[in-house]
Amino acid sequence: MLAKKKLSSSLLYILVIAILLVQIYPVVWLMLSSFKSSIELTTQPFAMPSSWSFENYASVFRESSLLLYIKNTAIVTFVCLALIIFLSATAGFALVKMINRLNSKLLLFFTIGIMIPIQVTLIPLFIMYKDYGLLNSYPALILPQVGFALPLSILIFTSFYRYVPGELIEAAVIDGCNIYQVFFRIISPLTINTTITVASINFIFIWNDFVFSNTFTNDKAYKTIAVGLQEFIGAFGATDWGQTFAAISISIIPIIVTYLFLNKYVMAGVSDGAVKG
Repeated sequence: MLAKKKLSSSLLYILVIAILLVQIYPVVWLMLSSFKSSIELTTQPFAMPSSWSFENYASVFRESSLLLYIKNTAIVTFVCLALIIFLSATAGFALVKMINRLNSKLLLFFTIGIMIPIQVTLIPLFIMYKDYGLLNSYPALILPQVGFALPLSILIFTSFYRYVPGELIEAAVIDGCNIYQVFFRIISPLTINTTITVASINFIFIWNDFVFSNTFTNDKAYKTIAVGLQEFIGAFGATDWGQTFAAISISIIPIIVTYLFLNKYVMAGVSDGAVKG
């Protein structure tokens, strides 16, 4: 019996390690390839770099507009996160803790938004933005991101608020707090893990967004990094793969850092919304 248990544990560890290798290998290969020249990538694509040269990275910053694309992506991402967190946290609180017979219907209305594909809204949004002069602007990138992120974000917050004791709010009201003080001084500090969860999930999606940026901007001044990477593909598909891999490596660093530093808070936030206590 003990031998079977050890065998099962060993097989489970092997399976986990195999899955990790499958997930990690492409990222490691990408990082290693960013230090190779185009000739070395062609002749020895899977070997270690013969020399650790940062020329590809220097060329990316010297010859492309990557810093501009990073700046645009950062502006769009952090403005979106601020709006998403504020709107979803307040809406979730109102839907769960403020008594109204329409709360369940409103929550259903918001969650239906999860089922709407982004692609079916692109043409109507493009026409609307064109009529209002919003094409090639930050609002054209921020507004749809916020709109499509709210349903899931509200759902995550409402899952947490359901386990906040009503007595806590009643005690705050008895002590003289109004509804805004209750939310910002009593409830908000309790939602740190949930807030980080919402921010982390949406950060990854917004930072990597290609569809909205490619559809609503053609001005270089407003391009985000996902669209800007197309700059490294030359005429007739000619590509300097060393520079391309270096640019991609730079673009994914914020995502990797976000995951590594905030992963434990994300797990805590998910459990806060699933388990009472």
